[in-house]
Amino acid sequence: MNKLVESIQIMTRFAREMGYRNQLLVDFEFPTKDSDKIIDKDLTLFNSLFYMTVIDSVSFLDEYQQVYGVKTEKKYKDRIIITKAINKPLISKICEWKDLRDFRNNLLAHNLRKGKNGDYVFSIENLDYNAPRNLYDLFLLTNLVQFSTDTIYSEFVNEIKEFASKTTKNIRPNDRILSKDDVSKITTELLKKANMEKIRNNRDYAFRINSIIDWNKV
Repeated sequence: MNKLVESIQIMTRFAREMGYRNQLLVDFEFPTKDSDKIIDKDLTLFNSLFYMTVIDSVSFLDEYQQVYGVKTEKKYKDRIIITKAINKPLISKICEWKDLRDFRNNLLAHNLRKGKNGDYVFSIENLDYNAPRNLYDLFLLTNLVQFSTDTIYSEFVNEIKEFASKTTKNIRPNDRILSKDDVSKITTELLKKANMEKIRNNRDYAFRINSIIDWNKV
């Protein structure tokens, strides 16, 4: 396994998927929508695309700063130094969002708690992260990651072609892949057990979910 190519493949995946999410945000016309008129279902889609892009940007930085040129093969060191010199203005701009990692950790990827005491983030006065806050911040962040990755890809395109075929492996299908009928059956069985516990504990409230799936469309 070539550690350099492995690292580049990881960064390329983050960059590519960040770009696709931005395209989806545009396809669903979020840049031109009145924020006060976005319904909950659309807001959930918006948040999912926005949040995952920020999460991936931090993962990209982790790979770029902690693995690429640090744990990769020494024979590529000089060329990696060149790519990092070229990318310095781009990566430095990303790092101007000083709270990017905390924003990712506290609000997006974990459990909405902050600090050693685990304070609920929305109970903290003057909650204000220096991190991407709107779509144009997000588009800039994605551009910076994609351009940085493109520098690396261009420098090592021959190595990528040489080793990519050797590192690509087919993912075997899981024998326990669920069908639509399986989902219905499992859900029904588990709800029966949970409802029995409600009866045993003298509770009569019903299970509620925000949005029922229209199974005719699945």
